[in-house]
Amino acid sequence: MTDLALPTSRRSPLKPRKSPVLSIILWMLLAYFMLPLCWLLVNATKSNVDLFGTFGLAFAPTFALWDNIGQLFAFQDGIYLRWFANTILYAVVGAGGAALICAMGGYALAKFDFHGRKAVLAIVLGATAVPGTALAVPTYMLFSQWGLINTELAVIIPALVSPFGLFLMMVYAQDAVPDSMIEAARIDGAG
Repeated sequence: MTDLALPTSRRSPLKPRKSPVLSIILWMLLAYFMLPLCWLLVNATKSNVDLFGTFGLAFAPTFALWDNIGQLFAFQDGIYLRWFANTILYAVVGAGGAALICAMGGYALAKFDFHGRKAVLAIVLGATAVPGTALAVPTYMLFSQWGLINTELAVIIPALVSPFGLFLMMVYAQDAVPDSMIEAARIDGAG
């Protein structure tokens, strides 16, 4: 083995620039975004009387956080828990399902050559131009005919359909998955 030294860089590491103006602006932005959160956390610990009788960012003499949480969950026989469960359901099923459907559809549009592919792409791109509010009345009428009004499916089904998400996943699959990898997988016996 030879005693060769590796070349070293003669450049000094970059020193971070310290700009007082930029620091002031960043601290102001931090305060702008953090003050409402601090106000929320402090005022969650106050009773109704203390909420309007004390300064917003100062703690009250009495700590009423646990009483407030108890009142929240007892409000209208615990309807808050139902609202929270609905939020979790719509977020997990709607967003997760849309991501899964868009990923599968985007990969299929990007990597498979099938009859009518260009027409499907044109429909997807055209659908991205239609605002969701323009579809509110037709969607309501369709769900009314299907008997889905005032059900969870009336919220979940429209959330699953995302032409923009499909387009994004298609563009991603075109660049992220090389065709040579697919050919190698087919040669090795995969689908």
